[in-house]
Amino acid sequence: MQEFTGWEYLLIDVANNHYSGLDKSLFEERIEWATQNLEGLEEEAKDRIWKERPMYIKAVAAVRKAQHQIPTGHLMGFDAVCSGMQIMSALTGCFEGAKATGLVDQHRRADAYTDLTMIMTQYLGQQVMIDRSSVKNAVMTSLYGSTAEPKKEFGEGSSELDAFYKCMFVLCPGACELLQILLNSWQPYALEHSWKLPDGFDAKVKVMEEQTARIEIDELNHSTFTYVWYENEGSETGKKNAANVVHSIDGYVLRTLIRRCNYDAELLEWAHYRIGDELVARALDPKNGWDCNHSALLQQDEKFAYYVEQFERSSLADVVILPHLDDETLSALNTDHLRALAKIINTMREHEPFELISVHDDFKCHPNNMNSVRKHYRNILADLADSDVLQDILCQIHGTIGTFPKKSHDLSKYIRQANYALS
Repeated sequence: MQEFTGWEYLLIDVANNHYSGLDKSLFEERIEWATQNLEGLEEEAKDRIWKERPMYIKAVAAVRKAQHQIPTGHLMGFDAVCSGMQIMSALTGCFEGAKATGLVDQHRRADAYTDLTMIMTQYLGQQVMIDRSSVKNAVMTSLYGSTAEPKKEFGEGSSELDAFYKCMFVLCPGACELLQILLNSWQPYALEHSWKLPDGFDAKVKVMEEQTARIEIDELNHSTFTYVWYENEGSETGKKNAANVVHSIDGYVLRTLIRRCNYDAELLEWAHYRIGDELVARALDPKNGWDCNHSALLQQDEKFAYYVEQFERSSLADVVILPHLDDETLSALNTDHLRALAKIINTMREHEPFELISVHDDFKCHPNNMNSVRKHYRNILADLADSDVLQDILCQIHGTIGTFPKKSHDLSKYIRQANYALS
């Protein structure tokens, strides 16, 4: 992964918010543009209005203060590249979808929506005359089960709509296959669908059905109106699991990234040395595995037991467990769990804790800290690719034991080299 200085990130921030779409360029190209236009950056915002103009002006102001060595407290933001498809591709081990969303091929700034347009053009043998924003709307909504939005953008029954669906399977086969699996996970007439996330969050989504009644008001000359409300009633079919499961994992990624960036330094140091000591002791004496009171320890702390059980089911470790560790509970963690925690802790100790602000998949921090944000985000997606968290969630929804066959088992090593997962 390329790393940049705080000054270079300021220049990238200026370019990202420029009206010309420079955020789709390589990082070095953004830096070069801002450097070449450094003296006239303010002129770019005169007599022109665009959506990101206030953010552009703010970034330019931060650049000017930095030139005079004045601290700014400026926060810059990077977005995930097509976050829904990105997460679905990581979960399924899909190289094609990972490449389309910046998780593979570190020398290219991926743009899934432009890529899909090119694939559709090749498939149809003629230029697809649909703007990028329309393609984006169709892609985002279709991966959550919508058929209405793609029809609106491409036209019902059109050759473009047919090409859209066929080319989506070329662009991101893992995400498309996962969509069908999630749609098929709907439990007929269940009052809710629920599953547990690895960091202690329980997703519980009630099935709410729309009810209507025609109300007549005698005192208003028998005027009528339609009253609409929702009741918790099961339905035979539904699509909402597709969006809800992916969004719940998206939320997990967000929370995990914040935990890895803004941590308790004293707690982290204790965990680093204590886990290291425990692993050394087990290596020297294999009999020092799980403590004989393993079951009793799990019963003492409900939250601790939750995290242990989640790891054993999903193989996804999270530092959210650290406040629940002490000399006794450490012995209740298996060696794989300890090693996974040690690996995460080592990456966190590479930087001081810092604040991170997130709005969905837009992550903002001080430019001096953006290298760490990008590294942690990349590592979290790699951890997801290695984990069984999707299999675990599907088993919880279905209430049965099963396995989820991934499209590959080495995607994580490529994700850990990703350059444009956030851009």
